[in-house]
Amino acid sequence: MAHPSSAADTNVSANLLAYHQRGGNALHLHGEGGETHSRIAAGEWLATHECRELFFICTQVCHDDWDETAQLPIDRFTPEAFQQDIATDMALIGTRYLDMVYLDDRPNLPYEPIVQAIGLEIAAGRLRSFGVRNFTAPRLHAIHSYARSTIGQGVGAVITTELSMLKANRPLWPEYVAFDASLRQAVTDLGLSVFAHAGDLTLGQCLFGDAEPLARLRPEWVERWQHPDNAVTVEKIKALAAASGRTTRELQTEWLLNQPFPVVGIVGV
Repeated sequence: MAHPSSAADTNVSANLLAYHQRGGNALHLHGEGGETHSRIAAGEWLATHECRELFFICTQVCHDDWDETAQLPIDRFTPEAFQQDIATDMALIGTRYLDMVYLDDRPNLPYEPIVQAIGLEIAAGRLRSFGVRNFTAPRLHAIHSYARSTIGQGVGAVITTELSMLKANRPLWPEYVAFDASLRQAVTDLGLSVFAHAGDLTLGQCLFGDAEPLARLRPEWVERWQHPDNAVTVEKIKALAAASGRTTRELQTEWLLNQPFPVVGIVGV
């Protein structure tokens, strides 16, 4: 799954064309932090090439906002924010429907009202499925069961930044739910897919020596993954790659594709 970057960084149209010509057929357009360009650019490209029906489009909804005056987060884990985000995404992309949306959990708030809103959008044909991020295993089981019993379909996928052969030292942010053994088991038991952000995998490539030098990366990214256990894993994979005539990137891909659940990698293009 491709995540189109800002036009300031890349030629979005050329990259999407190259991606599509190589068999790419899914786009992740989260719009976090008020970002609009990637959704507009992707929508224009899809319209120009008349290929919307060939693509699976996933967006992020209900992401927290920030009150600059009060210097406090604005909680958007609400049906109203959900409906607003669905409408905004469809308008920016220029599509009549979205294939999937996903939301971050707010464990102190009920998920039932948002599930009901999801059901209304699915019934209206504006949405086909939904996924979640930052849900604990018990909360994932609960929302999946509730959604199946009330709107006819459960959670389709879990989104994470931590599906990797390497182990992170600390959470990505405070209260972040790691993709630990309990969440892995829940995903397997429920038969869900995992959408894995490849941003941290880029750092993994650096540790494996397949990408840009570590010195060019933000120190907090490096600190998050760099510790003795990971160093041992890296050396083992390098040795296996040398012995088998494969690259460490190929071995990492094989590892991802041999999980007990379907894996979709989210990479920037």
